[in-house]
Amino acid sequence: MNQGSNYSTAAYLKFALLPIIGILAFFINIPLPEMTIMGYTLAARTTITINHLTGIIRAFLWDGNFKAMPFIVLALALYGVVDLILRRDKHFGNTLGKVFACIKITGVVFIVFAVFGIGPEFLHVPRDILAARVVQDGTVFYIPRSITEFVMNGVLVTISISIPLAAAFLPFLLNFGLVEFVGVLVRPVMRPVFRLPGRSAVILVSALLGNFSVAHIAVDDQYHKGQMTEREAITICTGFCSASIAFMMVLATNTGIIDNYWNAYVWSSFFMIILITIVNVRIFPITRIRDGYAPGVEPQPEQVYKTKIFKNALAEGMDVAVKSENPIIGIGKIMKATIGILAAIIMGAGFSTSVGMSLYLFTPIFEWLGFIFRPLMWLVQIPEHEIVTASTGAAFSLLELMIPSLLVMTGEWSYHIRYMMAVVPITSVIFLGSFVPSLISTNLPVKFWHLMVIWLERMILSVLLSGAFALILFGFPQ
Repeated sequence: MNQGSNYSTAAYLKFALLPIIGILAFFINIPLPEMTIMGYTLAARTTITINHLTGIIRAFLWDGNFKAMPFIVLALALYGVVDLILRRDKHFGNTLGKVFACIKITGVVFIVFAVFGIGPEFLHVPRDILAARVVQDGTVFYIPRSITEFVMNGVLVTISISIPLAAAFLPFLLNFGLVEFVGVLVRPVMRPVFRLPGRSAVILVSALLGNFSVAHIAVDDQYHKGQMTEREAITICTGFCSASIAFMMVLATNTGIIDNYWNAYVWSSFFMIILITIVNVRIFPITRIRDGYAPGVEPQPEQVYKTKIFKNALAEGMDVAVKSENPIIGIGKIMKATIGILAAIIMGAGFSTSVGMSLYLFTPIFEWLGFIFRPLMWLVQIPEHEIVTASTGAAFSLLELMIPSLLVMTGEWSYHIRYMMAVVPITSVIFLGSFVPSLISTNLPVKFWHLMVIWLERMILSVLLSGAFALILFGFPQ
């Protein structure tokens, strides 16, 4: 580290100004007037830049006259199939990997059904319960949709646009010293509060801002370099590697809270992730995981600063800014990595949302599983007529994080349940759709049954905390 202050003006400008682009893109609401694109009218709204751009691209490629997005979704899914074939040793290396590989391939089949209108008839029958809410000339009406239309429009199209857009702006937050600067400042609390090394703060922020798959890879790398123990690695992966801001945008859009409550939603979700993880690291099964380094690896403890913390934080941030590459190159690299991750997510979401909505419509399985959470929903004052939906949504988050938000996408719902269905999939962290396949594809010694226990613990805490925050934000429901 450069302990002096001989940094160039360009380095200071990179450190001070470039992260502002990311902050403006993700956290600052700006107004845009009504506009018509490809025959589709976007209403005037005030929201974050990423959300504006998502709406504009949707209008160009989907909502307007040019319907290209389903074929883009299909192309991404087929790219994922090619990756499965070319890297079959990685994807089919163990029984669990084989199961999730088969799930992804089945997801592609559902996407083909949606794009070309083929397959079982029940997937294509319009249903009122899946209706799309449309506002025209101040009048609200609902258009029934089939399962395939619901999955394509409500999930796949949106994540195929929003995730690459978020990835394009992420380098401005991650690559120019802001994360390292903040990481050093929080190191004094990481060990006593989270029982984690200070260096993990960088991964925590990257996971919340970036993508859980990228964070899983980073943790795997540090574990096998002797920079963190097995317990620390599993704690980070199951505690902080939640879905990214791009996913949160989709959840907030589906639940209708993005325009008025976006910042409250984001920051309260982050705060709840922290609170829940503080509890999780002190209970089973995290406490029973081996607190040792990878076999045959020499431990590499981090440097700890006890004095001049701000100066050292600035120095670490500036060192990163000095070494940082051209923003265009950084965007190119993260976009290259994002394509593979996005393909896997689309394949998993194609399966989990199609099967999940079918199970929701034709079976009581997730309603039964939701019985676990009904007393908790009553405790946090969810309106009586919404408790079944809220409990079912909480259960569904185990399968796929998008589905809870889809349950309240249409119809009249309180802000309490809308907020909770956007929060609990994020704060519970673990879900089978793409999180678990991502984690088990690493070389971390993770146990599947541990993941299920941790999910249940986090979900219980998520319901209680998000319900409490909903009461603070919106008052007691009528």
